[in-house]
Amino acid sequence: MKRIIATVRPTKLDDVVAALNKIEDFPGAGISETKRVLRGTNQSDKNNLKQLNLDCPHYIRLEIICRNGLVDDLVEIIRWSAHTGKPGDGKIIVAPIESAIRISDGQTDKAAL
Repeated sequence: MKRIIATVRPTKLDDVVAALNKIEDFPGAGISETKRVLRGTNQSDKNNLKQLNLDCPHYIRLEIICRNGLVDDLVEIIRWSAHTGKPGDGKIIVAPIESAIRISDGQTDKAAL
């Protein structure tokens, strides 16, 4: 099992969700609002110190737990549907999951998804 965490522009959320829902085995996603702290001071260039950018833009965070076989498709769909070609389109992170338990019936791992 894998965990996909994606941050995307709020304006692209509908496009991403519509594209994900076209996948037959799409397991669903958690969606929340988040802010990103942008890169601040370039400490390697002492002559050109910039102020920390405290303007934290809003993003949407999607979190998906899925079986390994779906990861490549989900990542590509998120990347394609969230892409604008401008800096700040977002990020996608994939991490392993050790186990999952469905609270309502106690199903574990793949059955819990």
